[in-house]
Amino acid sequence: MRLKKIRLAGFKSFVDPTNIPFPGDMTAIVGPNGCGKSNVIDAVRWVLGESSAKNLRGDAMTDVIFNGSSARKPVGQCSVELVFDNSAGRITGEYAAFNELSVKRLVTREAQSSYFLNGTRCRRKDVTDLFLGTGLGPRSYAIIEQGMISRLIESKPQELRVFLEEAAGVSRYKERRRETENRISHTKDNLERLDDVRAELGRQLDKLSRQAAAAQRYKTLKAEERSYRAQLAAMRWMAHNEKMEAVRAQQQHEQRELDALQVQLRSGEAGLTSKLEKAAELKAVLDDNQHKKFTLTTSITRIEQDRLHHQQRTTQLTRELAELNEQHTSLQDEMAQTEAALTEAQGALQRYSPELALLDARLEQSEDNQQHSEARLRDYQQQVRDTEQRYQHVKQQVAQFHSKIEATAGMQQRTHQRIGQLQEALSGCDKVVLQAQLDEVDSQCAQLSRDVVHLEERVDATQQALAIAQQEQHEAAHRLDLSKGELQDSRASLAALNTLAQTRAAAEPAGEQFSPAWQHIAIAPQWAKAAQAVLAYFHDPIIANTPQGHAFDNLALPDGTLLWLDSQLSDQPVPDSLAAYLLPHSAIPAVFNQIKPVSTLAEAISEISELTDEQLLVTAQGQLLTAGWIYQYGDDTGQGALEVAMQIERLTGEVARLDGEVAQARQTWQNTDAARQDADEAVKASASALQHAQLALTNQQHKSSMLNEEIRRQNSRSEQLTDELKQQTMLMQEETDEIDLLSEQLSVASEQLAQYGEQREHCQATKEQLEGQLAHHRQAVVQCQQERHQLQLTVQQYENNVARQQDNLQRFEQRYQEQEARQQRLQHEYDSLSAPLAQQQQTLQQLLADKEALDKQMQISRSELQALETFIDDARKTQQDISSRLASRQTGIDGLTIEIESIRARADAVLEQLSEAGQALKEVLEKLPADAHETQWQSQLEQTAAALGKLGAVNLAAVEEYEIQAERKQHLDTQFDDLTLALETLQSAIRKIDKETRTRFSATFDQVNSDLQALFPKVFGGGSAYLDLTGDDMLETGVTIMARPPGKKNSTIHLLSGGEKALTALSLVFAIFRLNPAPFCLLDEVDAPLDDANVGRFCNLVSQMSSSVQFIYITHNKIAMEMATHLTGVTMAEPGVSRMVAVDVDEAMAFVEA
Repeated sequence: MRLKKIRLAGFKSFVDPTNIPFPGDMTAIVGPNGCGKSNVIDAVRWVLGESSAKNLRGDAMTDVIFNGSSARKPVGQCSVELVFDNSAGRITGEYAAFNELSVKRLVTREAQSSYFLNGTRCRRKDVTDLFLGTGLGPRSYAIIEQGMISRLIESKPQELRVFLEEAAGVSRYKERRRETENRISHTKDNLERLDDVRAELGRQLDKLSRQAAAAQRYKTLKAEERSYRAQLAAMRWMAHNEKMEAVRAQQQHEQRELDALQVQLRSGEAGLTSKLEKAAELKAVLDDNQHKKFTLTTSITRIEQDRLHHQQRTTQLTRELAELNEQHTSLQDEMAQTEAALTEAQGALQRYSPELALLDARLEQSEDNQQHSEARLRDYQQQVRDTEQRYQHVKQQVAQFHSKIEATAGMQQRTHQRIGQLQEALSGCDKVVLQAQLDEVDSQCAQLSRDVVHLEERVDATQQALAIAQQEQHEAAHRLDLSKGELQDSRASLAALNTLAQTRAAAEPAGEQFSPAWQHIAIAPQWAKAAQAVLAYFHDPIIANTPQGHAFDNLALPDGTLLWLDSQLSDQPVPDSLAAYLLPHSAIPAVFNQIKPVSTLAEAISEISELTDEQLLVTAQGQLLTAGWIYQYGDDTGQGALEVAMQIERLTGEVARLDGEVAQARQTWQNTDAARQDADEAVKASASALQHAQLALTNQQHKSSMLNEEIRRQNSRSEQLTDELKQQTMLMQEETDEIDLLSEQLSVASEQLAQYGEQREHCQATKEQLEGQLAHHRQAVVQCQQERHQLQLTVQQYENNVARQQDNLQRFEQRYQEQEARQQRLQHEYDSLSAPLAQQQQTLQQLLADKEALDKQMQISRSELQALETFIDDARKTQQDISSRLASRQTGIDGLTIEIESIRARADAVLEQLSEAGQALKEVLEKLPADAHETQWQSQLEQTAAALGKLGAVNLAAVEEYEIQAERKQHLDTQFDDLTLALETLQSAIRKIDKETRTRFSATFDQVNSDLQALFPKVFGGGSAYLDLTGDDMLETGVTIMARPPGKKNSTIHLLSGGEKALTALSLVFAIFRLNPAPFCLLDEVDAPLDDANVGRFCNLVSQMSSSVQFIYITHNKIAMEMATHLTGVTMAEPGVSRMVAVDVDEAMAFVEA
């Protein structure tokens, strides 16, 4: 098997689709450093299943996707495909028949990896299993990358053993052994669980056998108990019925007595009513007279009060009129005085107004001069302040710069001394080797931790998925059983109805000329029985299949058959008739338009009186009514021809629907079963991967702990010194820069200080001149303000006097008008009060006479009313006595009614008990013995109940459950025997695998050791090398290597130089290749540590082995290039993008020198 070519797209620097062919046995890949040659090795390792990003020189698996360059954008996915020539049939199994084999891996930015074999999607395990035993794999001896030579020689014994196992072809046996051990573990777990279930089932069967006997005894006693209870209930019902008849007779006697008292009470009430009416009339007369008296009294009182009020008001008005005349005269005098004072004040005010205007103009001019001076002074004051501030600020800066320069110089000297001390201390720390080892181990631990977390999450997710899949499968099976049951029931019902319909069709009159009417009718289901009753009433009529115009001479009509002609069929249904419930495709018999449907018989009876002579009523229960008769349809089973036809139509659709549901449920069950199987496989695979990852993580964590403990103090001290040295160096540079900056700033500040001094003196002189001008202008303003203020006070006094006199004059005029209006109003009132006094006196005399006559009439009415009230009181006492006796009788009757209802309720309760027990009263009374007595039957019932109580809790389903559990026990026993046999088979397979592994590994070790001992002297020109085992168990022992070049007697292989280690590793690899050559071998700059002489020996050895192994190697050495039969160049003309070019040896040298 040979590697024909590699296809890359988007992988690392190979962003464009690239084909790398390998036509010869020795292909050299050349190119300058950093052009992407090693990415070809990473691509092969990645597609063979490498899962560690660190081994691909990355932090995450998505780092292998091209991440963009200065001229290109990142891509979303990458893929690598290896194409093998399998014409020799090296690959076995299902792919042995293929001459060409393609292995492809694709990953996206979402970190989703996909594998493909010959274009078919597969698992990573399928790819690794395909190459087990061939020497190929992501970490096999066939791929040797940069730095791997030294790691191979310095590998731990168990790590070196892996290479020999792969060469021996036992790696696939180890994988099978691991899987077999997992199956054994699972089988043992299943056996333990199964044995526990079997034991539990055995205990349950023993218990169920006892419960089954108790259940049979329980059923017998329960039947006797039900019989006694039913007969006791029947006897109690008879007693309640007899007692109810006796109480009902007593109630009837009491009712007759009550009726006699009611007659007597009604007679007394008639006499009492007439007296009460007469008394009411007298009371109405008295109330009317009393109301009249009250009205007269009120009128008399009001007239007397009005007369008194008029007299008092007339006296008051005379006094007020005299006072108003005096006030009027006084007010006229005051008004004349106020008008004279007002004229005098207005004349003075006109004289002072021009003088005040002149003073206002002078004041305004003075204020403008003052404001102008103040503005100029403020501007110069701000300029003086700014100049002073700048001067003082620069002066402070100069002093600060001097201080800072002196302080910084001192700090710089101390920093220089500290740097010398730190450099001396740091030179004594050497932590490079230990730190490199620690970084590598920590990186591995971090990756393994992420792997473990990821695998734990995957195990949980797969277990949850398995549980969900099992639950979904159970639910799907249950739904399938339910659908099957419904389908079987529907098919059975449909078959029975079809048989009934066929039987009836054979008995019905039929022919080409006519057909039964029910075949043409379709109606709503709730009215199907009503339509069937109508058809039955008309003796199941038939309908002619020919038009009405056809001659009926040749119509063969059977005897006793009713034929509906076309005239008996309507085109439209009548609303609210039976025809209104016919379906759209149904024929419409005319008789259906004359029939009104009703829900119940009671409703039909209530509407009979509204029917016309031609109308009928039909109930939903099949009763046909008119005013003179009722027709009861006799078939209560729902098996009428029309009903059967409608049921057949409904069941046909139901069967079709259920067929679809069953098919869908069966498909769902198949899908859920497949999902359950996939989930089970996923659980097993993820659990195995988690176990391996946890073991690897434990080993790496232990190694990391050891390294950390060894370098902790040295690493901590070195970090502290390094950090402080960096800080001190940076501090010293900062201090030097600061001194230079401060010196420059000091020079600039000194020049500014001199300039600001001159500006300050000039501004101060200008300020003093402006302050003198401002003082002069302020004095002029103050003088004008004082003169104007005095004149304003004089004007203000005259203005206030004018306003006050005007207010007084206006107030006096208003008071004068108000007094005149009031005088007129009082005079009018005085005139109006004098006239009514005489008329009021005459009216008062008449009202007093009317009141005296009304008092006499009311006295007579009160005497008559008192006599009537005495008679009414006596009659009411008699009626109350009769009412009391009547109420007593009614209470007794009500008590008897309640007692009857109570007895009836108890009797109904007894009937309800019988009904709930499934017993009929009539049947129980017929079976009741003649000598049956309630006390004796109660005793028998208590004895039976006691016997049931002694049985305790009884499992009535014990018999059926015992049969089910016994069948399950037998099934589990069979499973236990099968699992035991499977466990023995697996253990036998383990023993066979172990035996074959020991044999193969021992033979491979001997052969590789022999070849190493033969190859090593050829490579080194002498010396010796050998392999050794660390233990006696060929299944677990590790492998070590020892090499001594010519003339050396080193005690360990770690003492060899880099070149010697490389040649030793190559000798070991080629010794393995002699025994089990891999299809190809990838070498990445393994000749780098070798001199020309050793490179020549290396090339000769590779040339010899190329006859059986295809070599693909990366090199910068001219000798190695000359050895190749085919050269492939890698260049990076575009930054960040690798491309393939065909080159010769000269071009290869040019690439190397570039």
